[in-house]
Amino acid sequence: MEALIQFIHALAVAILIGKVVLLSFVVTPILAKNLERESFGNVVRQLFPAYYGLGMGTAVAGFVAVNALVAMHTSSARLMTAGGLWLLVLVTEGYCRSTLTPRSNAMRDRLKEQESRGIIDPVLQASWQRVHQRTVYLNSSVLLAGCSLMALIR
Repeated sequence: MEALIQFIHALAVAILIGKVVLLSFVVTPILAKNLERESFGNVVRQLFPAYYGLGMGTAVAGFVAVNALVAMHTSSARLMTAGGLWLLVLVTEGYCRSTLTPRSNAMRDRLKEQESRGIIDPVLQASWQRVHQRTVYLNSSVLLAGCSLMALIR
């Protein structure tokens, strides 16, 4: 049973790291290079809720696996750290999915409307760029958490 739980934990870590690397370094650059701006935006709007949902699912699976390992053995600093990292990933992915993505989409829609009229509010543009930058930082933190979790696997 312990081997199965460790496998589930390792699989969750692999999926977490894989989803960030694939979307950030493969899918998004290819889409940006080959699609018009409008089409790119439409595709990305479809991808991100599923992307963050996958991250939340892997965080739950990883957290449950860590807790099962704690229940089988005595708690250790390694397992407590892993549990904390999984909670951090869950909160980060949930925040990105439920708060940042809708905010970014709404701001982008207002900017697109302004562009069609030939007038862009620089404050709104700067605000959207800050929200976008926050998602980049948070996705980087999820990747770092995933790499840390990989280092904790034994």
